[in-house]
Amino acid sequence: MILTEIQTYLSLQGRASLGQLEQHFHVSSNALSPMLEKLIRKGRVQKIVSSNHCGSCGSCAPETLIIYYWVKGDCFSTEPLSPACPHSG
Repeated sequence: MILTEIQTYLSLQGRASLGQLEQHFHVSSNALSPMLEKLIRKGRVQKIVSSNHCGSCGSCAPETLIIYYWVKGDCFSTEPLSPACPHSG
């Protein structure tokens, strides 16, 4: 996987959790993190760590709480993701 694939995915999606990126690219967070950090340093991506769980189970994985937003110019959207909680059946 190359950096441009992550960049393209985020630019099309607007935002994605670390867990969503892991699933989409079939790569661990340990492999994704350095590439995402590079995009952050370049000013193309913004990282937000949410303290909000899905509200239904309280046991969501930490990677669902780390959200990466594609930066459009000087702004980015902080609208909350509403990922389906895998624990809510």
